[in-house]
Amino acid sequence: MKRLVILLLGTLFFVGCDSYDPMRRIEKLEKEVFSTESAIVPDVASELVSAYCDFADARPDDAKAPECLFKAMDVSMNLNEPQRTISIIDKLLNDYPDYPHTQAALFVKAFVFETRYNNLDMARRLYTQYLEMYPDGEFAADCMASIENLGLSPEDLVRKFEGR
Repeated sequence: MKRLVILLLGTLFFVGCDSYDPMRRIEKLEKEVFSTESAIVPDVASELVSAYCDFADARPDDAKAPECLFKAMDVSMNLNEPQRTISIIDKLLNDYPDYPHTQAALFVKAFVFETRYNNLDMARRLYTQYLEMYPDGEFAADCMASIENLGLSPEDLVRKFEGR
């Protein structure tokens, strides 16, 4: 009987540990969010953002931590959560400055300030910062174009591109 109790407790311990594996939780939520043909459920996507951030907080030295933050940034932005997106980007920029996609995160931060907050001064500063840090970066041309077109209405942009 004692052996059965120990075996049962051991099994429960391992099953319990497995159910709290943060990557398992992330994979489950990713399947729910990305594998459906129907519309994304905002509550589930928001839970996925939290799971990504929780993983990065719990395991900051894990090689997957910056990737989780980058994914959290992407999902958060698509949920139209600009404040949360900026917070995640700041954590990524501060904690993982050498992460290969850091420059993309900086560009997204500028884009969020431009398009979600309409804070053109901050957007200009961030686009300029990007150009100073990554003059030949993947988004350098986009930053220059964004700076050049900051504050233009859609109609002004059309006229500009039509050459009027």
